[in-house]
Amino acid sequence: MTAPALQIDIVSDVVCPWCYIGKRKLEAALASPEAAGLPAPLLRWHPFQLNPELPPEGIPRKTYLEQKFGGPERA
Repeated sequence: MTAPALQIDIVSDVVCPWCYIGKRKLEAALASPEAAGLPAPLLRWHPFQLNPELPPEGIPRKTYLEQKFGGPERA
């Protein structure tokens, strides 16, 4: 009898650098020797938008950071 595949739900924003790092770490773990011979997990990707108020056309990075952190001196 084979073990059922592990289901991994991943909630990620495609522009988030931390999400990218997490994706790469997961890929490395799944490719590791310890994972060899185990059933391939079922990966279920779910979208997450870090800043839904950001306009579709975007805003300049400097402006975004100043608005987010309360002025140029805090950005």
